[in-house]
Amino acid sequence: MRRALPSLVLGSLLTLVAVPAIAATMMANENLKVTTPIKDNAYLAGGQVNIDNPVNGDLFVAGGTVLVNSKVGQDVLAAGGTLILEGSSQDLRAVGGNVLVRNTVQGDLVVAGGSVMVGSESTVKGDVIVAGGDVTIAGTVLGNVLVRGGQANVSGLVKGDVDVRAEKITVNGSIDGSSIFVGKRISIEKTAKIMKDVRYWMPATEPSLTSAQVKGTITLDPALMSKLFEEKFSKKEATAGFAAAVVGIGGFLLLSAAFVILLLMLLTKSFFPESGKLLLKKPWTCLLYGFLFFAVMPIAALIFFISIIGAPVGFLILAVYAFSFVFAKPLAALVLAESFSLSRKKEWGKVSVFLSAVLIYIVLKIVGLIPVIGWISCTTAVLFAFGALLSTKWSKWMKIR
Repeated sequence: MRRALPSLVLGSLLTLVAVPAIAATMMANENLKVTTPIKDNAYLAGGQVNIDNPVNGDLFVAGGTVLVNSKVGQDVLAAGGTLILEGSSQDLRAVGGNVLVRNTVQGDLVVAGGSVMVGSESTVKGDVIVAGGDVTIAGTVLGNVLVRGGQANVSGLVKGDVDVRAEKITVNGSIDGSSIFVGKRISIEKTAKIMKDVRYWMPATEPSLTSAQVKGTITLDPALMSKLFEEKFSKKEATAGFAAAVVGIGGFLLLSAAFVILLLMLLTKSFFPESGKLLLKKPWTCLLYGFLFFAVMPIAALIFFISIIGAPVGFLILAVYAFSFVFAKPLAALVLAESFSLSRKKEWGKVSVFLSAVLIYIVLKIVGLIPVIGWISCTTAVLFAFGALLSTKWSKWMKIR
């Protein structure tokens, strides 16, 4: 019973941290397969992730190769090397090296990747925003399409307006709305059908754009060239730019955190497993120590600063305090992952612990964006983890003495 209570406390904490007031399923493994339906939100990570059963809530998934071939009741956020997204969902946002979308998206589709294919089997009922090296829109889009890329091919059916800016643009599909094309080479094939006006820009060395497939007027607009450098973004374009910035910053933070977690695992053999074990045994003691650490450290630094001789010590304390704040979430994620690993019947390997720690870090970052309850949940998780780290360090130091 004594061991069961801390496990229950930790499990409750992880659930609280993952999604406050909402149930969630967290899974991580080298080869992860979802073989049963998930009734709530899902947070999944692994080297290879296969999702063969429905997810009723939101889906957050990251992995080297990710295959989603079942229905997702709410939104999808996916990141990985290769993403194959099938089934159906509400909004879909994905970042990957190679991204293939073959599902029905009830809302908007936002994708960034090296190669992005919106397959002919897919239907997007909202807008499509894509940034990539090689982009193909072959499906049906009921809203507008915004593309930024190296090469872009519009071969599907677009009911709304189209804005494509790429090195090479090929159009061989149908566009019911107006179109903007900016590129070094623009080709409107014989199979294309554009129902409204076209504004475009190409270098003067290229022949003027003409096509019998365009029902409206075709206008060379030099202002589009200047907008490549001084572009007044529309609301949708501003959203795309903001999303790209968030993805870039988020990706950098995630990679940095993953590197820190990996480095800590390589440099320490037993410290974090022992901390995780202590958190299971004495969770409330760890919470108290964590609270005292963050509450007392600034006061201690101030006391040392008051005395001139103690100023260097004050600076050292502030440096440690700043380090703790900067790396709080990666450190907490690793301790919680070790605790969760030890609470399972089957012992986890290093890779599983690493992936779990990265997943918990992602959850902490997401929950930290939620006002009040999210902040409280993240702070509580960090206090538990830091208390366990301090207790473990103190016990090791006492043994040396």
